[in-house]
Amino acid sequence: MVHSYELQENEWLFSLYSERSRWVPCFLKTSFWAGMSTTQRSESINAFFDGYVNAKTTLKQFVEQYERALRSKVEKEIQADYKSYSAIVLCATMYELEKQFQAIYTISKFKEFQSQFTGMVYCDIISNEDGSEKFFRGHKHMVQEDVICNGKKYKKIYIVETLKESGNFACSCHLFESRGIICKHAITVLIRNDVTSVPDMRDVCRSYQRVKINYDGWTPDQLRYDHLCRAFAAVADKVANDDMRAGKLIEWIGAVSNDLDSINIDQKSKGKSNLNQSILVDSVKGGADKTLGPKIFYPNHVKRKGAPRKLRQKEALEKISKN
Repeated sequence: MVHSYELQENEWLFSLYSERSRWVPCFLKTSFWAGMSTTQRSESINAFFDGYVNAKTTLKQFVEQYERALRSKVEKEIQADYKSYSAIVLCATMYELEKQFQAIYTISKFKEFQSQFTGMVYCDIISNEDGSEKFFRGHKHMVQEDVICNGKKYKKIYIVETLKESGNFACSCHLFESRGIICKHAITVLIRNDVTSVPDMRDVCRSYQRVKINYDGWTPDQLRYDHLCRAFAAVADKVANDDMRAGKLIEWIGAVSNDLDSINIDQKSKGKSNLNQSILVDSVKGGADKTLGPKIFYPNHVKRKGAPRKLRQKEALEKISKN
């Protein structure tokens, strides 16, 4: 486009390109990046070898330093894990919502969440679209935030949408979608409507839970999940171009999902009854064993160490001394 319209020397385009760090994130904020930038991958690699490798490092030295860098990385990870499990960041407020995230987030991620939690003092709900105070029923809340930029105070409006059926919420800032941290605007709406916990923590936690990465391989649950995803993707490719077949498939999935829910309920009820029966049987067996008393077995024969004993002929002097 620049060459076709001969815009190589356009000052406005050059100024936009020089300030791309300010407007490019607006097009990427709806995708999850875990707070990483596009250049952070190469920067992280350079930081990984910082202090171990330089321009004059030979191949032999690189192999040795690479092992030391890996060892240092593992030690730092162990220290961070120990600190995360042993230390606790105190809550800044008395709300149960903050305590919920204190229990599941690591220290670094909880500090990010806590900065958003304390930032709700600059936010205020100015209106609801339907004019009611009911929550989680498809309402839109307008949240006003006081923002200071270059020493000047501004008021910025954000839209927070909530839905009761699925327990989901979304904010126009898209902080949760891009970084996995609930924004201060959504927290303001949650606190205002007396929400003490987030309904579904699986999507909120993402990869920030205290979960160790399995370097040796996948667990059986992960393998089954991956196999199911591949099977579902193959079926979706076959029916994606046909509305009727896709509709029938969705209906079938809904019916199977309901059947699985009923099976889970039946298994839970049966599991409780089986558990009670097993406890009863164990108690009866335990009482019978107590009446019979402990079983005593003969000790196992152990072979002696050293040469076996043998009868030898004694000298005459030995016989006289004994007599």
